[in-house]
Amino acid sequence: MAQLTRSSAIRGVQDRLDATVQAYPGLRLEPVPAQFLRVPQTTAGRRVTRGGRLPEADDEVFEVVGELWREAGSLVTDVATPDGRQFEATDPAGYVISLARYGIDEPVLSVASPPFPAPLLDRGLTAGLIAGAGVGCLGPCVARIGPSRAVPALASYWGWVPLFVLVAGGSLWLPETRRFGFGLAVTGTIIGLTVALVLSS
Repeated sequence: MAQLTRSSAIRGVQDRLDATVQAYPGLRLEPVPAQFLRVPQTTAGRRVTRGGRLPEADDEVFEVVGELWREAGSLVTDVATPDGRQFEATDPAGYVISLARYGIDEPVLSVASPPFPAPLLDRGLTAGLIAGAGVGCLGPCVARIGPSRAVPALASYWGWVPLFVLVAGGSLWLPETRRFGFGLAVTGTIIGLTVALVLSS
């Protein structure tokens, strides 16, 4: 069996999410960012998680979806927790599918892939490190080009910082770009601060 990669995990998660939504006519999924979904914890690797709220769902959706998962060979558990009702299924391929209703809120459907190892050279992190190095070198120089005479030279070298913080912060917030954002923040901050301090001294 081929080793699971991030791209194949994304496809597997999306396929299971689509199949579950289509099993119940009229069901509609409103996506929720992965960081707000309850997912299984693992130390064996990384997981891809997708999911969302089901605004049109009623209690019958639990029975329909549970039957779908059982027919697919999944081990299904139906648990009443202090927060509400939760269905959880682990399919033969290791994907964890969860359908939960917390109190009177809309049910939340989520699918998490099996853990998969991080690649030896993470493309997102590498791209972020390279981009951060470029921003760190060019940011202070570009910010200094054509400043107003009323702006002190010291202050003009730091004009790139607010935009950099906005871009790096946005990248760190989104799960899909988090590793890129981490690389961007690390090298951009270290190199950018160093260059700005040298130029303004």
